[in-house]
Amino acid sequence: MAALQCVRSLSKVRYNVLHKFSAAVMVVENKSVRRYSTSHQLVGKSSNSRQHLSYLYELYHRRIEVGPEKERHPSEYGCWNHDAEIYAFGQRFGEDFNDMVLKEAFVQRCFVEQEIEKQKDLGLDMEIDMTDNEILAEKGYSLASRFIKAYLRYSFPQLFEEGISAIHDFLLSDEMLFHIGCNIGLKELIQSATYPPEHPTYVTTLKAVIGALIESQNEKKAEDFVLDLIIPQLVGIDVSELWNIENPMGLLCALLKEQNLGEPEARLLWSSASNTIMPLHHVGIYSDKKLLGKSPGETISIAEDMAAREAIKKLLNMTDNRSPLELGDKAKNLELDFNKTNRSVSELNCS
Repeated sequence: MAALQCVRSLSKVRYNVLHKFSAAVMVVENKSVRRYSTSHQLVGKSSNSRQHLSYLYELYHRRIEVGPEKERHPSEYGCWNHDAEIYAFGQRFGEDFNDMVLKEAFVQRCFVEQEIEKQKDLGLDMEIDMTDNEILAEKGYSLASRFIKAYLRYSFPQLFEEGISAIHDFLLSDEMLFHIGCNIGLKELIQSATYPPEHPTYVTTLKAVIGALIESQNEKKAEDFVLDLIIPQLVGIDVSELWNIENPMGLLCALLKEQNLGEPEARLLWSSASNTIMPLHHVGIYSDKKLLGKSPGETISIAEDMAAREAIKKLLNMTDNRSPLELGDKAKNLELDFNKTNRSVSELNCS
C-alpha cells in the first residue's frame, strides 16, 4: 500500500513538471495575436534530449520573428515616482531647485498637447495646469551664451572674435548639448509624447534646466552650473581647430605687419615619396630668419597653409603648452567683463 502511494506521488510530481514546461508563444503580427502551443513533452529541467533542443530552437526563431521589445519608460513597470526622481536630480548637482519650476523644465509642448487630446477623448472639458519649458529654455540659452563668450574672451584674450564665436557655437551645438543631457540623466525625467525622447528634446530640456536654476536661485548659480557642465567639454580639444580660417597666410601677414615683423616666407624643409601616390612635404614659415611654424602636408600648398595656421596659433598664444583653462572653484571667482568683445579679423588688412 505504501509503495502504491509513493508511485502516485511521483506521478503527480512528474505531471506538475510537465505542466510547468509546456509553453505558449505569443506572436503579434498586424495587431492580431496567435497562440502556438508546444507539443514537446519535457521530462525535466536538466533534460538534454533532442526534443528539448528543438523546443529551444523554435522559441529562438519565434523571438527573432517577433523582433525585440520596444524600449519602455520605467513608469510602465509600476515602480516609478516622478516627483522623487525630480528632487533627486536637483540634489545630485547640489542645487536648491524650486520643485515646481524644475518640473516645468522637463515638460515638452508635445506632451502638453498629448494630455489635452486625452482629455478630449474622454469627453472632459477641463483646463490642464501644465506649462511647457520653452520660456525656461530661452532664458537658459541666453545666459549660457553670454557667460560662455565672456569666459572665452577672458581665457583667450588675443583670439579674434570669429574664433570666440566658433568655440561658442561648438559648446552650444545640438550634438554637444545632447551628449551632456544623455550623461546627466535627463532621459527618464523628460515628459514627452515619445519615448525614448528625440535628440532636440534633450537640447531643449538642458537649456530649460539652466533657466529653472535662474528662476529658483540666481544667475550666478546658473553660471556656475554652466561652468561645471559645459565649459569642461573643451578639455583635451585643440580649440584652434574649431575655427576655420579661410585665408591663413593673409591673416599671418597682417599679424606680422601689425607687430612690425618681416613678411612670412615659406620654405620647403624636406620631403619624401614625392613620386609616389603618398607624398609628404614639410614646410616651415619664417619671419626675419626665425621659424614661426612648420607642418606636413600631402602637397606643398596644403603644408604651407597648415604651417601658417601653426604660426597664427603661436602669435595668438594658443599653442598646446599654454596654461590650462581655469575650472572648478577657482574659476567661480573670475572677474568676467560681459560687455567686452575681442577685436575682429575684419579690422586687419588681410589682403
